[in-house]
Amino acid sequence: MSVRSDSSADPLAAAVRRLDVAMTRIEEVTARLRARAQNAEMATTEARDANADRALLAEALDGARGREAVLQMAAQEASDALDRAIEDLRLVVGEE
Repeated sequence: MSVRSDSSADPLAAAVRRLDVAMTRIEEVTARLRARAQNAEMATTEARDANADRALLAEALDGARGREAVLQMAAQEASDALDRAIEDLRLVVGEE
């Protein structure tokens, strides 16, 4: 009668243990892959949102530049009108 270890005595039990270890490793790898996929999905969403924000900011900047040009024209017109008014006042004061 020879003495054998449990794993050699029951090859089916040894196979079940190996399968259990392999399944545990597969579950761990799958969990890591799922986490990486979720992180990639979140990064993609954030990038898409950032692009949308950039587009909105660019549109707002274009509008602000347009308003700035209009305001500069109005300021120039006001400055020209003030210059004319000052000249008119100098003429009036000079006549008196």
